[in-house]
Amino acid sequence: MTGPGHGPQGVYEQINGPGPQAPPSGSGLIQGAAAAPPPPPSPPNYRELGSGQAKADFAAASANSGWEFDPEAMNKVIKSLEDSLETDFREAQTQASWLNQITPPGDEVGSQGYVTAANNSGTSYQAFLDGAFNYTSAYLDTLKKIRTAYQEQDRAALDALRQIGKVV
Repeated sequence: MTGPGHGPQGVYEQINGPGPQAPPSGSGLIQGAAAAPPPPPSPPNYRELGSGQAKADFAAASANSGWEFDPEAMNKVIKSLEDSLETDFREAQTQASWLNQITPPGDEVGSQGYVTAANNSGTSYQAFLDGAFNYTSAYLDTLKKIRTAYQEQDRAALDALRQIGKVV
């Protein structure tokens, strides 16, 4: 390779080139110090994502002019999500609780390395399940709120119609 920073010429330039430059005045860095790496990104807020997705899905479904709220269909979706949270997610979480408690079969490097990787994988899987549970739970909670809002709107409309009948 040729060019700056490559091969013998690059080594020569590093050795004989200018030394580290002083940080700009007022930067807060001490001469010779490097800036700290940025902090790792914070984990997503799965409850917020689940709620937002439920709202977006509902908005997309109800956007067409021929759409009507179907309480029976909404109840089936809600029941399905409740069942999934109560059975599927709980079962997966129970099974996953063992995935970061693996002990090495022997006291040597290979077993220790395997167990470290396996336990880290189990911990990652548990974090995934927690996020998925929170997402689905928030999605479900939002659907219930939407259903309640429609039911209250229907009740208000019926009450208004009843009042019209009394006035006549």
